[in-house]
Amino acid sequence: MDIKEQVIQAYLSGKGSYRQLSAKYGMSRDVINKWVLIHQGIHNLPPTEQQSKYALSSMNSSQDKSTKEDLSSVKELEQKIAILQKQLDWEKLRTEALNTMIDIAEKDLNISIRKKSGAQQ
Repeated sequence: MDIKEQVIQAYLSGKGSYRQLSAKYGMSRDVINKWVLIHQGIHNLPPTEQQSKYALSSMNSSQDKSTKEDLSSVKELEQKIAILQKQLDWEKLRTEALNTMIDIAEKDLNISIRKKSGAQQ
């Protein structure tokens, strides 16, 4: 068995962590990590308990940090939405008023203001 297989089997059997195996075999933890992950992927092996704990703890810590930022950004976005909704309502009223003015002008003054579809320019 070559050293790569020894390191992988030692990790998967729980005989040491990446750090311990790194010190024992004199190689980088990143290299050992990549070897193990590739081995697990090739053989369809589930993550070890240690890998699962690390993945969950890193997810939780990043969520805690971003929660406060997310809340403030959500409030800011809600305020922007409210402002944009008011602007949209205003523009709808403005458009309705302009269309009403054009309709009245066309009816009372017999002036064709709106462009007819398919008309030559």
